[in-house]
Amino acid sequence: MIPTLLRHLAATASLLALVAAAPAAAQDYPSRPIRFVTWSSPGGNIDVLTRLVGEQVSKRFGQPVIVENRVGASGAIAAEHVARAAPDGHTVLFTTNTTHISNPLITPKLPYDPIRDFEPLGELVAGQMALVAAATAPYSTVREFVEWARRQPRGASYGSWGVGGGGHLLGEQLRRQGGIELTHVPYKGGELAAMSDLVGGSIEVSFMAQGNAKIQSQAGKIKVLGISGTRRNIGLPQVPTFAEQGFKGFEITGWIAAYAPAGTPAPVIDRLSTAMREALRVPEVASRLEGLGFDPVGSTPEQFKRSFDADFKLWSELIRNAGLQAQ
Repeated sequence: MIPTLLRHLAATASLLALVAAAPAAAQDYPSRPIRFVTWSSPGGNIDVLTRLVGEQVSKRFGQPVIVENRVGASGAIAAEHVARAAPDGHTVLFTTNTTHISNPLITPKLPYDPIRDFEPLGELVAGQMALVAAATAPYSTVREFVEWARRQPRGASYGSWGVGGGGHLLGEQLRRQGGIELTHVPYKGGELAAMSDLVGGSIEVSFMAQGNAKIQSQAGKIKVLGISGTRRNIGLPQVPTFAEQGFKGFEITGWIAAYAPAGTPAPVIDRLSTAMREALRVPEVASRLEGLGFDPVGSTPEQFKRSFDADFKLWSELIRNAGLQAQ
């Protein structure tokens, strides 16, 4: 009887200690610089958003926010790094559908688990994907590119930010619908890593997030042939959607979200998530995001969990239809 009572008292004491520690963790947080980790190359879409949010979070918390670019393996390197970090809110992952939907569906031996190893902080922005070509290319629309590719004995090639990512899926969709030979060339450093090959003529087209597409087209390096989604992009209003050009099944869009390591205390998750949502509402941040063609979302962790489940089902079907196999 006495040993049983002692065990109950010990368990109760442990529970009370955990309850007391949660507010303390939130009150003391952050106690040092915060690292925002992204798998985008510097200057890429995810990198730009990460730095915009990081600047605002730093102001709110009174601690520096350091952005780390860990490129490669379609985001798996960055995701694994954050998954293995201490769950104290001082290491955060900024990522896209690729690491948490596409990778798990086609790569069974990932060094991280997208659900078990992370706590979602929320979806930050949604965006569309653009098909782009070098400014000197002999085609200016998706339809013109398809007709050009049909005349090429060896077909054409397209770049993307990784196997199973949105660009890869749309490329396979275009290959099937257009009836053309289209070879996928993935780039480990993100879509901007394909720029030199695109401009140099090593690949004919590439898929790119709408923000990067706008920046590169304004610089005169590329032309934008078409945009994914159900409507034209606010940053590229002159570019028709794939649907407007007669191609179906290109309605998918992407998102950029933030994650903390699993086990991060709930009060810390709440503070981080709230600070990020507030950052998106700062006028100069909202204006910059709109200029890049992003749709600010700023969802709570609970809202993001629901939308993530729906996205996972949609992308699972697209990957299955594209015939992509686990590698």
